[in-house]
Amino acid sequence: MVIVVGLALVGLTARYVQARFLLGPAEPTHLAQKERYLASLPEVSPTAPSFVVIFFDDLGYGDLSSYGNRLIDTPAIDLAAEEGLRMTSFYSASSVCTPSRAALLTGRYPPRTLTDRHVYFPDDSLIGTGRRMLGWANELPRDEITLAEALGEAGYATAMVGKWHLGGRPGHHPVDFGFQSWFGVLYSNDMVPLDLYRGREVIHEDLRSPGLFGSGERDEARPLGPGGIDQRELTERYTDESIAFLEANRERPFFLYLAHTFPHVPHYASKGHAGESEGGVYGDVVEDLDRSTGAILAALDRLGLAETTAVFITSDNGADYNGSPGPLRGRKGEILEGGQRVPMIVRWPGRVAARSESHEPAMNTDLFPTLLSLAGLPLPTDREIDGRDLTALLEGRAGSPHEPLYFFPVLDSLPGAVRSGPFKYLRSTGDLGRDRSHLSRVDRDEEGHELSKLHPEEAVRLEAALEEMRSQVEANPRGWLP
Repeated sequence: MVIVVGLALVGLTARYVQARFLLGPAEPTHLAQKERYLASLPEVSPTAPSFVVIFFDDLGYGDLSSYGNRLIDTPAIDLAAEEGLRMTSFYSASSVCTPSRAALLTGRYPPRTLTDRHVYFPDDSLIGTGRRMLGWANELPRDEITLAEALGEAGYATAMVGKWHLGGRPGHHPVDFGFQSWFGVLYSNDMVPLDLYRGREVIHEDLRSPGLFGSGERDEARPLGPGGIDQRELTERYTDESIAFLEANRERPFFLYLAHTFPHVPHYASKGHAGESEGGVYGDVVEDLDRSTGAILAALDRLGLAETTAVFITSDNGADYNGSPGPLRGRKGEILEGGQRVPMIVRWPGRVAARSESHEPAMNTDLFPTLLSLAGLPLPTDREIDGRDLTALLEGRAGSPHEPLYFFPVLDSLPGAVRSGPFKYLRSTGDLGRDRSHLSRVDRDEEGHELSKLHPEEAVRLEAALEEMRSQVEANPRGWLP
């Protein structure tokens, strides 16, 4: 009884603090510039390419059989790699959900989009309240420009299916950032409430108690109880919604962003395939995702859209609970390779060569400029776009356009590591008792050996580049340009 009363008082206190003392969404200082840019975009040709981005949640570098997993079978994704490009040095822009998703949709590093302080939480939770008390954002600022907004303004059909995790307040949902339709959830599947939306309408309200922190369902073996979404059905429902969108928009250019809920914890396998994978429950979940990917690729083939549609298959960050980082050091939440290096497969028959492979460094920030370039659209000029156009790399005509790439710790606004060519320099390893800088060759050894004495010129060069970037971000965190 005492505990119940205590939690109730905490809830009341949180709501009082929110009403009285908390900061609201960030002031959109570049909203006018955004509106001018969107209004200036030309109408795209009816023959412009279409785009499908399949974005897994917490899928590790080593979770696919095409990336070396020997327990989990992913034949559909492996076939996509055979039919296109498999990238081995592709990174998410962060090692956690929110900043990585913002980076993909805007082409910008985490501090630019105010997603540089871990992940967003429901406003009514203790953590969501704490974020606002600290002055941290809890939703994507309205003056950020997303791929959906730019492509939609230029005539694309745009749809999002799946997990948003870029804010829950009205005015900050997917349909407020250029997606003409949305079917999915606002937050990670361990957060409560986990309502299911279609557009602005809640079509399945989560009736479970959110508890103190708004996050409690950490394991499929200990679910929170009835009243929530049946997560065993989510992957299949996302797949059906995605295919319906493809069928409805086959006659025009489209952009489909399928942001899967899984394999984030808790893990729920589909009813029809539970217990089939040698990788256990986690393997079941990943193999469900593989079947989903196969169904979407098959739909593109059936509709005659394969050669006009570029498909990108990747993950928001490295492996978490039960997932595999493969040979990489580190996991989700770290700027080590295992936290941010992820699978990336690009399938586009006729434009991207089959059975091709790239070891060149690239990042999910690159999707924003790449897709706009392929659509024949200009980039905004009032803000730093940290991504680079990968078109020549995808077509095998050039190497990486990056020099260099930066990595941001999840609780820091300033970069903590930099990669240039084969070398990666960490300002700090974070290891207790051995907290020091670290230079490694990530093309030959996954951050296992410190090489500063062997390559002192690289250590000096990359340390200087990192410090210069830290200074730039400190002086202009949002990256606004004159």
